[in-house]
Amino acid sequence: MTSPGLPRVLVVDDEPSVCRSSERILTREGYEVRTAPGGAEALDLLGREAFDLVFTDLKMAEMGGMELLETLRSRFPDVVPVVITGYATIASVVEAMKVGAFDYLPKPFTPDEMAAVARKAWDRRQLLLRSRGVTAPPGEDPAMFAGIVGSSPKMQEVYRNVRKVATTSSTVLIIGETGTGKELVARAIHALSPRKHQRFFAVDCGALTVTLLESELFGHLKGSFTGAVSDKRGIFESANRGTVFLDEICNVDVEVQAKLLRFIQEREFLPVGATQPRHVDVRLIFATNRDLEKMVRDGTFREDLYYRLHVFPIALPPLRERREDIPLLACHLLSRSRERCAKPQVARLSEDALRLLEQFDWPGNVRQLEAFVERAVIACDGDVIEPRHLPRTLSRQSLPADLAIPSTNKELLALKKRLREQAVADVEREFVIEALQRNAWNVTRAAAEVGIQRPNFQMLMRRHGIRVGYGVERDDGSPLGGEDGE
Repeated sequence: MTSPGLPRVLVVDDEPSVCRSSERILTREGYEVRTAPGGAEALDLLGREAFDLVFTDLKMAEMGGMELLETLRSRFPDVVPVVITGYATIASVVEAMKVGAFDYLPKPFTPDEMAAVARKAWDRRQLLLRSRGVTAPPGEDPAMFAGIVGSSPKMQEVYRNVRKVATTSSTVLIIGETGTGKELVARAIHALSPRKHQRFFAVDCGALTVTLLESELFGHLKGSFTGAVSDKRGIFESANRGTVFLDEICNVDVEVQAKLLRFIQEREFLPVGATQPRHVDVRLIFATNRDLEKMVRDGTFREDLYYRLHVFPIALPPLRERREDIPLLACHLLSRSRERCAKPQVARLSEDALRLLEQFDWPGNVRQLEAFVERAVIACDGDVIEPRHLPRTLSRQSLPADLAIPSTNKELLALKKRLREQAVADVEREFVIEALQRNAWNVTRAAAEVGIQRPNFQMLMRRHGIRVGYGVERDDGSPLGGEDGE
């Protein structure tokens, strides 16, 4: 469980100067810091006190950092470890990543470098806790706004726009793909508005025929058409002083578009079969999953209505454009699904399962994610959702082409191993490129700086497709740097 108050960090290093400087840096950044001179002392502290992060040196006199990492993984799996190391120990860094280290901090490090790594590790710690249903400390909760979940920059922009327009009576157009949560945003606008104690109506314009939609919105008089056996109040009249949300306005027939235009302009309408107009005070929110401007050019949507709708547009990002929100969303949906499915024992999603969810493109957006999470809850026979519980469609897209979809525990273990190896390879490639950048792309100087023999350094370069001569190249072949200079 997370500790109350400030995030708690344990720094493990047999150099007192490193412990002192780390304590100063992290305390200044808002962490509560303890130090230990070795692995045994660190484990003693971990057994008595709760910590969120552990920064540990790899080379220590008695119990080394690698042994400490192994113990953390088995006894304290929620603690996020970071290794502190010199450049000459890159092989050890790679091995440390394999046994669970989240990140590494090279010596000597600056205060900004340590602070940046600590922030990333703390974000991971929060994710681990949320995936287990643990609430973050006050002030650290991700943004959850009127049922909308997400703290990414794009969602923060949505929240700002909702707050701006909610207090007005202006017409709003919510633009977003199917499943992005357009109705949730409309409800948030209503809930934050002066009309919040009045009625909110949501209408799916694509689910009704022209006749039914017109009757639903404007009402009708008895005998106005076949089946109209009595007078009926329309939604606009019933929602007087409240809010009406018209979803998928792009599907409305041109004839109804004309009547909507008049209603927007005058807040006046005629029930079907009536001769006297009626007036109401209704706030209108529209939504579309199609490009209305293109529909105007194609002649399928009225231009004058488009301009009336486009007073204050709010664009909702698709899930693939805010992947950083996926783990948080998945954990939120998990808590709802396990209650709906009466399976409270399903406590969390494994990191491998979360990684698959993050890599998927989600053409159906949040609605599709919700369906996948609920299916996984139903399939899960333990307390942790693993990749094997997720739909195979997700696995096929998310995994590299050369990775088979696991169908047995043995295959699943092999898959986890390969995913970890890929993560380590990414760290190794970044390490080589950064060394070259610091040394103006000179291979000899870069190898000497990191303490690796030049042939071995070149072997690492070849392994990761990094070529120097006319400069380091990206994966697409474009140059990263200048000439070798040797």
